Amino acid sequence: MQDDLQPLDETPYKGRNLSYAGTFTNPFKANVIRVVEWLTGKLTLLKLVRKFEAAGQVKSTDFWRRAIVLLQIDLKTPAEQIANIPATGPVVIVANHPHGLVDGMILADLVSRVRQDYKILTRSLLTNVPIIQYHMLPVAFPHEPDAIKMNIAMRKLAMEHLKDNGVIILFPAGQVATSPDWFGPALEADWLPFTAKMILKSKAKVVPVYFPGQNSRWFQIANKLSITIRQGLLLHEIAYAMNRPQKPVIGPVIDRDQIDPWVDDPRGFMAHLKKTALALKE
Repeated sequence: MQDDLQPLDETPYKGRNLSYAGTFTNPFKANVIRVVEWLTGKLTLLKLVRKFEAAGQVKSTDFWRRAIVLLQIDLKTPAEQIANIPATGPVVIVANHPHGLVDGMILADLVSRVRQDYKILTRSLLTNVPIIQYHMLPVAFPHEPDAIKMNIAMRKLAMEHLKDNGVIILFPAGQVATSPDWFGPALEADWLPFTAKMILKSKAKVVPVYFPGQNSRWFQIANKLSITIRQGLLLHEIAYAMNRPQKPVIGPVIDRDQIDPWVDDPRGFMAHLKKTALALKE
């Protein structure tokens, strides 16, 4: 495992990396995303990045906490729920995905309070930050060239990490929750069977997590208009989450005696896990 005392890399974070456009090979779509990002959340986030850097060195164990404090997100999950995360042994943490990057940052912070051998299945936005590279397992977007090949390699690494008794954090829907109509509530997508295979083939226990809330109405409307515009608003949604309290609910651990009977029904297992996580709503 990486050294927990590794200092923050003094190389400034490159502003061009703060974008979801880099995975698009279509120049028009990539430029539309960049324009939307600059018009919405990117400038605010870049200012925060520079403020983060100006604060000086940070231990890798403190990275997420400092980032969340900088975003002024008041994290209200009680200590007794954080204690539901096993301190040892292979664990898969599954959660609904209402917001985007902020969900992963919050889960990383919560898990890091218990143990440091965790990896997050994440998109490319933070994969260029050296201090947290140990914790990142990049997930390719479906539109990326060689996405299937890249994700197969990622899955192999995830299984190896579980074999080494580590923690995997992931969002089984594989996408942010969106509203099926113009003004209704956002709904969590079906959870993908890949997660079931990872759990059923390993000896991992499972911890379900429920995030309340949803992205802005602008994001929901953009989802109806254009997937490209929706992609461009993902940075805006990070800024939108600023100054808002978050209280994810961490459920009790699911042991193997509750998992193994699902071995022949991975899709049913994922539907069951999704229902279990959503039922944690307070």
